[in-house]
Amino acid sequence: MFVAIAHFPEVSAERRAGLEAWFAWSNDELREVDGLTGRRLLRASDGTYVAVVEHESAQTFAAMSATGVAAHVQSRLRKILKEVPQTATLEVVVDLATSGSCCGGTGDDGGGAHQRPALAVVTAAAGSGGCCRG
Repeated sequence: MFVAIAHFPEVSAERRAGLEAWFAWSNDELREVDGLTGRRLLRASDGTYVAVVEHESAQTFAAMSATGVAAHVQSRLRKILKEVPQTATLEVVVDLATSGSCCGGTGDDGGGAHQRPALAVVTAAAGSGGCCRG
């Protein structure tokens, strides 16, 4: 899996609804793009926005970026924001859902050694109870 994380520039209170509406609209526009597996817009407690875009691979991400629909989506974003988001791209190395570690979300670690994958540790730190029994 390949992930792009976009940190949006400061968004004024007057433009927040527009950004959120644009993101929902752009999800619909990009829904059928080959290799796109997820897009989420996140808002931090300080009001800043981050988007997480998940793709099957770096190649599918690059192919999406070269499409006319992606250009249209970006042109509409430029009407809302003064600056473009700063994006970092990452290759997923370990994924809780496919790592075979922990309990796979069942709550049963089989009675053996219980090791939390890195993603579960982050989740636990966020206060969600973490992996398995927590």
